[in-house]
Amino acid sequence: MASLSKTKHLFGFTSPRTIEKIIPELDILSQQFSGKVWRENQINFFDAIFNSKFYEGTTYPQDPALAARDRITRAPKALGFVQLKPLIQLTKAGNQLVNQKRLPELFTKQLLKFQLPSPYHTQSPTVDFNVRPYLELLRLINELGSVSKTEIALFFLQLVNYHKFDEIKNKILKFREARKKNRSVSWKTYVSQEFEKQISIIFKDELRAKNFRTRESSDTSFKKFLKTKEGNMRDYADAFFRYIRGTQLVTIDKNLHLKISSLKQDSVNFLLENTDRNALNLSLVEYENYLFDPDQLIVLEDNRELINTKIKDLDESIVIDSLAIDDAKDLLNNLEIKRKTKTIEETINHLKLRSDIDDILDIFEKIKKREVPDAPLFLEWNVWRAFAALNHTQAIEGNFIVDLDGMPLNTAPGKNPDIEINYGTFSCIVEVTMSSGETQFNMENSSVPRHFGDLVSKVDHDAYCIFIAPKISESTRAHFFNLNRFSTKRYGGKKKNMPMSFDDFIFFFQKRITHNF
Repeated sequence: MASLSKTKHLFGFTSPRTIEKIIPELDILSQQFSGKVWRENQINFFDAIFNSKFYEGTTYPQDPALAARDRITRAPKALGFVQLKPLIQLTKAGNQLVNQKRLPELFTKQLLKFQLPSPYHTQSPTVDFNVRPYLELLRLINELGSVSKTEIALFFLQLVNYHKFDEIKNKILKFREARKKNRSVSWKTYVSQEFEKQISIIFKDELRAKNFRTRESSDTSFKKFLKTKEGNMRDYADAFFRYIRGTQLVTIDKNLHLKISSLKQDSVNFLLENTDRNALNLSLVEYENYLFDPDQLIVLEDNRELINTKIKDLDESIVIDSLAIDDAKDLLNNLEIKRKTKTIEETINHLKLRSDIDDILDIFEKIKKREVPDAPLFLEWNVWRAFAALNHTQAIEGNFIVDLDGMPLNTAPGKNPDIEINYGTFSCIVEVTMSSGETQFNMENSSVPRHFGDLVSKVDHDAYCIFIAPKISESTRAHFFNLNRFSTKRYGGKKKNMPMSFDDFIFFFQKRITHNF
């Protein structure tokens, strides 16, 4: 049981980075360790995921038991997907998660049930926690129209009690208005000054006592204290940003801020009007009964009349009166998936008009500066947009996952290349990464050639691979050079790989557009 005694602001789940990544790890936990004692199997569990195909790291941790707890006792446990005592078992919510049935609805229900305090997180003696963080973040986005990751870090994290909602909302409005009146300093400086101001408010007791010690460092200076707290707040903001997007109630606007999806406004209105804002005062048994069962929180899609209306909005021809509610939910989910496919097709056709060239180049600059919510994801999406805009493809498929509005939601699964393109007389895969140095080589030296070999095996014409990274490491360059020279059966013979840095690709893209190659 965790204590909130040392917690001064809200915290997000930083492990795993996205809520969807819980799924394969819980699947392994269930299949290999269900019915066993958690304390005795932490290292075995970590070994199982470390040796799995989906594990993304390359280095075995010094404390694998701690790494196992980090992956299970935070988001999976707090969101009610797994019960660890007396023995390991998935809950009703956990089984639905592993079966991947209507995930956005499930994520909505479990995130909105998360509360502080709870029987898992005891009340603080100094800070009066009473909040459902994801519910109030949804409310904030709805009332303000949009919220940036910076605003989440600076202000939303201070919403420890839902009675402070109006205060936090007004802080954001004043922050925006003050920026309009103060353009004499750079945005970076303006935000840095605001972080110092807000950290001084949040940690006023520590400042008064000149207690600047942090767990991460022996440096007890105020400067180090500020830097550490700002870094933590940005990490938590990033976590909130990623997790709430899993509900698909929100999407991203042109400024890369969170906004309510136009297709989900009615669902958001229903939740904000019908979900209790208080942290429920329950015993551990009562809380787990509530937390483990997805049906303990009602969403719009649980209402027969309202779900029928949403189905009719997407397809008027469907007769739905005789459908059971669960079948109606599945039908709505399938219609929304079809809507995604149509949205992607419309996006590709729009990109071919080349009216978004400046925006594509602007996003590349933001990616280089890491001014986007999720650099690896936005890199996949923006490179896909660039190739679509060149307008020479017969078919182009980005394997990243998009939301209902066609905005990027998650990176491509590890078993697939990032982008697949058919040019008619030849085909191409595109692999992208934000990694550099030896990490780049360790992460990409096997998967990229393997994906190329898979492409060669399924086409009857020439095939190529383009590899794009901030900079191409010497190890990666040498590896791909040798694969291009020597025939390797698993990789389809001599590999035709073209590694390109960001700057190389942007130059290539601009020249092709300018000269209309």
